[in-house]
Amino acid sequence: MSIKRFPTQLVHTLRTHNGPVNAVTFSSYPGTYVLTGSTDRAVHLSRAIPTNNTGTATETTSPIQRYEAHGYSVLDVAVAADNARFTSVGGDKQVFLWDVEQGGTIRRWSGHNARVEAVQFAGEDDSVVVSGSADTTIHLWDCKSNSHKPIQTLTEARDTVSSLHVHMATYSIASGSYDGRVRVYDIRMGRTTVDVLAHPVTSVRCSTDGNAVLVSTLDGRIRMLDRSDGKLLQAFGSESTKTDNSAGFTLGQSPLAYRNSELRIRSVFAKADAVVLSGSEAEKGSSDAEAAQAAVFAWDVLSGEVIAAVPAGEGVKAVSAVAWNEKGGCWAGGYSDGMFYFFLLLPVSRVIVSYSPIIIIITTGAVKIYR
Repeated sequence: MSIKRFPTQLVHTLRTHNGPVNAVTFSSYPGTYVLTGSTDRAVHLSRAIPTNNTGTATETTSPIQRYEAHGYSVLDVAVAADNARFTSVGGDKQVFLWDVEQGGTIRRWSGHNARVEAVQFAGEDDSVVVSGSADTTIHLWDCKSNSHKPIQTLTEARDTVSSLHVHMATYSIASGSYDGRVRVYDIRMGRTTVDVLAHPVTSVRCSTDGNAVLVSTLDGRIRMLDRSDGKLLQAFGSESTKTDNSAGFTLGQSPLAYRNSELRIRSVFAKADAVVLSGSEAEKGSSDAEAAQAAVFAWDVLSGEVIAAVPAGEGVKAVSAVAWNEKGGCWAGGYSDGMFYFFLLLPVSRVIVSYSPIIIIITTGAVKIYR
């Protein structure tokens, strides 16, 4: 399939939550399931593609399993490599470690003083959980210990820690903060490198080899930086894109433009780090409803050019979350139009990404799967 093809055939819709979905992640290889975290304070486990899928769109209203313990919105979810555990964080300032099969919590850590926005597994056999909070700290928790205190706390950030990515091959933790800094902690060497972006950072993601880091900021740009010296390798998001039917979207001659100035919108590498995928915000107060739409954009890493753009539809305020399943060739995107919040999952030959929350008043949540 050509790199420019961007399939959009709906095969599965998940309507299991009673509120907006703030986080979505595929289970670890082969990515058969999806975990979603919502403002309804629950985490749901659902099958990504129904076993009886016939190619026609189906809808599911009940998850396989519900995980309920949070007292406030769930803002992030991460899955262990063995698929036996996952961790979740949210507005109740707590970090939960769950047993997938038993449906209950294994650990509950309460060391943060504000909402927790990001969480990742780390360490050998995913024995450590890393959490980032609006209290400006990053905590490291020992999954094998009964201690309720973190084994390490990183305090360099001066504002909310909005995003984390653990890169175990280089024993490092990349973090993004609203203070406009990307900090990469080398755990073995005890060294921290800092790149100044001068705009609030909403997303960080290391490349597979660990040599580059992808950074989204609220100036409407996504930058790929060299981890060794902070050099700008490529920038995405400064352009508009015209209609190109081969890229899988049609909007007459109205341009779609990447925008990100207010909300936390995360971006990721995809398909052997060849593509960057991200959602975007709608333009406020525009008289051109088509051009003002939020959309999902895919860029070629080498050229920086848009290879696909999928409009979110009129009235959608933002596409804030995305998640990629390498084995299944699917991607997920979270859409919000002020009335409901949902996710799309589409297979593509060359792209994709990971998640984030939007705080708005909405009444239903859903996940849609496309092929």
